[in-house]
Amino acid sequence: MIAPSRYVAFRGRFVKSLHLSLLLLIVAAPLYAQGGIDSMGTGGKNRIHGRIYFPSGRRSDASSIKVTLESSSSERIFVVADMNGTFVFNNLAPGSYTITVDAGPDYELSKEQVLIEGMGGGRNTAGIDLSRTNVPRTFSVMINLQPKHIATSKPAVINAALAAVPKAAADAYRAALESAKAGDSRKAVAELKTALSLYPDFALALNELGVQYLKLGETSKAVEALRNAVTLQPDDFTPRLNYGIALLEAKDSTAAEQQLRLAVTKNGSSWTAHMYLGVSLIGLRKLSDAEQELRRALEIGGKRVGLPHYWLGGIYWDRNEYARAASELEQYLELVPNAPNAERIRRTIKDLRAKQSSPKQ
Repeated sequence: MIAPSRYVAFRGRFVKSLHLSLLLLIVAAPLYAQGGIDSMGTGGKNRIHGRIYFPSGRRSDASSIKVTLESSSSERIFVVADMNGTFVFNNLAPGSYTITVDAGPDYELSKEQVLIEGMGGGRNTAGIDLSRTNVPRTFSVMINLQPKHIATSKPAVINAALAAVPKAAADAYRAALESAKAGDSRKAVAELKTALSLYPDFALALNELGVQYLKLGETSKAVEALRNAVTLQPDDFTPRLNYGIALLEAKDSTAAEQQLRLAVTKNGSSWTAHMYLGVSLIGLRKLSDAEQELRRALEIGGKRVGLPHYWLGGIYWDRNEYARAASELEQYLELVPNAPNAERIRRTIKDLRAKQSSPKQ
C-alpha cells in the first residue's frame, strides 16, 4: 500500500504547474506539430521563446505551422512549431526581429516584433546598465492565431458553426477573439456575454467564455459556461475536453474523469484527452489506470510529447520506483527544457537518483 503522506507530497510538489499546463493546452490541445527549435541563430547569445495559441472551439493540425524569424542584418530563419505550439530561436545577436507565424489558409498571418538591445552601454527600457552585463537574455512572445474573415467569394470556407448565428452576435464573438488575442480576457468576457445575450444558444461563445474564465482563475464560472456548451453540443469533442479540464481545475476529479472518458470516446486519437484523463485518475488514486492512459498519450503523441512523462514521474515516485521516476522527469525536461518549474524538477531528479542508491525504507 502506498503511504498517503507520500502521495500528498507528490501532489503538493507537482500539481502547482497543472494550472499553467491546462491553460496552455485548452486552446492548443489539437496541436500535432514537430520540431520547434533553431540553434543556428545569428551569431549572438540571446534567445526568443514563443508559444502559439489556437482559438478555442476549433480543431486543427499544427504540423504546417511555419514560424519565420527575419531581421535586416541576417537571413531568414525557419522552424516548425512543436506539438505544444512552442518555438525557440537560439543564439541571437542584438537587433530588431520580426516573427511571422503561418498556420495555413484558414488563419491570418500573425506577426510580432522583438527588439534585442545591444550590449554597447547605456540602459535599456527596464533601467538595466547594459555596459555591465553580458548575460544572455530570453525574450518570450505569445502568438494568438485568428481565423481568416469569412469571404463571400469563397463560400467553402464559411464557418458552418457561425452560419446560423445572428450577425450582431457573430460580430461580438469575433470582437471577443480579438480581445483574447490582445490578452484582455476581461474585455473578451464582456463581449462574449453580449454575443450570448443576443444568441443564448451560441455554443462557440460559451466554449470561449469558459476558456477566458479559466484564464482569469474564475473556475466555477468556467465550469458553468462549459457545462452549457456541452449541453448544446453533446457530440462536440473540444468543449467536452475543456469541460473536463475545468472540472480538474475545480478539483472535482470524479466528474472530470466522467467527462474526459466521454471526450476520449469522441476522439480517441487525442493525446491530450488521454493525458488529462490520466491526471483525473491520479486524483482518484487509480494509479494503474492513470499510468495506462498516460502511456496511451505517449503512444499517440510520439516522442515530442512532454507532459505525460511529467505525470508518470509522479506516479513512479509515489511507488518508490525512484529510477523510473527520475527517468520520466528527465525525459520531460529534455522535451520541455524551459518548463516554469524546471529547476525544482532538476532538484527532484537529483533527490530521486540519490534515493535510488539508498536502501529501501
